[in-house]
Amino acid sequence: MVEESIIPISEMEGITPEYQRLMDKSNSVDFKWIVDNNIFVQVGCDMEGVPVFLLNASNFPPTSQIEPLLIYILKTLEPIVTGNRYTLLYSHALLKQESTPDKSWLNTLYQMLPRNYKKNLKNLYILHPSGWLKILLLAMSPFLSEKFWSKVEYLDYIQEIPGVLERSNIISKLPQSVKDYDKGLLETPEVTEQVVSGMDTLGKEYLSSFASSFNFFSSTNPSSWANPK
Repeated sequence: MVEESIIPISEMEGITPEYQRLMDKSNSVDFKWIVDNNIFVQVGCDMEGVPVFLLNASNFPPTSQIEPLLIYILKTLEPIVTGNRYTLLYSHALLKQESTPDKSWLNTLYQMLPRNYKKNLKNLYILHPSGWLKILLLAMSPFLSEKFWSKVEYLDYIQEIPGVLERSNIISKLPQSVKDYDKGLLETPEVTEQVVSGMDTLGKEYLSSFASSFNFFSSTNPSSWANPK
C-alpha cells in the first residue's frame, strides 16, 4: 500500500450545502443507538499515531434511517480531518439488503464530502469484500483518483488485518456474527475462492469504461453487494 507523503490539509475545504445541512442538524440527533451497537468506533491508532476507525456494516440500520449514522460519522471525523489523517477499516460482511444504500446515494455522498475527508484518508481497509462490492468500486473509477486507489486494501480474512494496526482492539469490536462468518470462511476457503473468482483479474480500465456513469448497474439489485449468506 502506498503511503501518502503530503502533509494533511488543516482547513476545511469544499464545504457543500448538503454537508452544512447535516452538520447543522447534528446537535438535534440522538446517536446513542449507534454507540451502543459499535457501528462506528475508534479502534486505537496505527504505528504512526494515526487514528483508526471501524465501520461495521452488519449493524447498519435500514437505509431510511441511515442519515443519523452518516451525521455521526462526519461529526466524529470532522475535528480529526481538520489537521490530521485517519484510517478506516470497513467490515462488509453480513450487510443486510434493507441496509444497503443504492449506487446513486453512494455517488452523491462522495461528491458531498469536503476535500479533507478524501485527502486526509490515509488507508481504507475493506474486510470481507464481496465480488459485487469490488466491481462497484471499479465502476466508480472515473470519479476516484489514483491516490484513492493507492489507499485501498482488501482483506479476505480477519487474520489479514495488518500488524501496524491494533489488531486485538479491532477484533474485540467486531460483532460475534462477523467473527463466526470469518471462521466459516477459513473452514471452507473454496467458498471465498468462488466469490472473488476472476474479480482481481478483471482490468480496472475495462470495467471503468464498460460501466461508465454506472449504466452497467442500471438493472442491478444493490443487495447483491452484500456477502452471500
